[in-house]
Amino acid sequence: MNMPSVDIIIPSLNSPVIDRVIDAIIRQEAFHHVLRVFVIGKDDAGLLPDYPNVQLVDTKIPVPPGTARNLGIAYSSAEWLIFLDSDCIPQPNWLSEHMQALQTHAVVGGGVVPTGEGYWHRSYNLSNFHEVFSTGRPATRPLLPTLNLAVKRTVIEQVGLLNERLRRGQDMEWTTRMRRAGFQPYFWPAATVYHDHNRRDLAAVWRDCARSGYYSRQIRLAQADMLTAPHFLRYRSATLLLAPLLALVTTARILLKEWRVFGRNLTTIPAIYLTKLAWAWGASRPTAPGTNR
Repeated sequence: MNMPSVDIIIPSLNSPVIDRVIDAIIRQEAFHHVLRVFVIGKDDAGLLPDYPNVQLVDTKIPVPPGTARNLGIAYSSAEWLIFLDSDCIPQPNWLSEHMQALQTHAVVGGGVVPTGEGYWHRSYNLSNFHEVFSTGRPATRPLLPTLNLAVKRTVIEQVGLLNERLRRGQDMEWTTRMRRAGFQPYFWPAATVYHDHNRRDLAAVWRDCARSGYYSRQIRLAQADMLTAPHFLRYRSATLLLAPLLALVTTARILLKEWRVFGRNLTTIPAIYLTKLAWAWGASRPTAPGTNR
């Protein structure tokens, strides 16, 4: 069977692990189907390995991930596109699993290993990616993250590019638009990555989750007919007032749903609560936390 060609698009702002990411891609059994691996952004340290079909598209100045992914789409020519974050290490058979899933689904999100190195590193992964743990089962999803996402080009041609006005949550908005257009996102946990991010203390985790809350609120309100948007989210003061309760309820739901994973990670429960508190606090802010706008 002749398989369609694949391009891999990686937004990167001087990722300290980009060499590990690329090496893991090159070692994939199905790599012969890949036309190009595009790394979009900056690599000032020169960590990007020198492989013939790996190309750095130097943006000269830092650009948001959504802008970088859109640039990658413009550079690519393959029928199937796989979006991968620059801190996500593909596990064995990651590429072949994505390609298998794309034979029957137009939008495929892979799994994230539910672990990490150190308390906050692990807690961040457990909190933010509980919907896409690699231990889960294949199923439809209302939305999927772009850190590990495969999309057929025909979908993008119909739905359009990522919304560059959003500094966070572009994937949430993009895959919701895909679903609105009739392309049901599908979770395929066997296409697994290890998320080796740089958020290794409370301050970094809080800041990141708060920014996610700010942008997620906007997207949920704008797409309320497709996404869960509780009425109180319309009011920032109510969101702030209810933040402790919202964080508690959300944490409890995650623990009940993923009790097998959290049964081995009981010490992370306070951190999970704090990440959800940060999300609610960020959602209540009039401007994005950590910015001047």
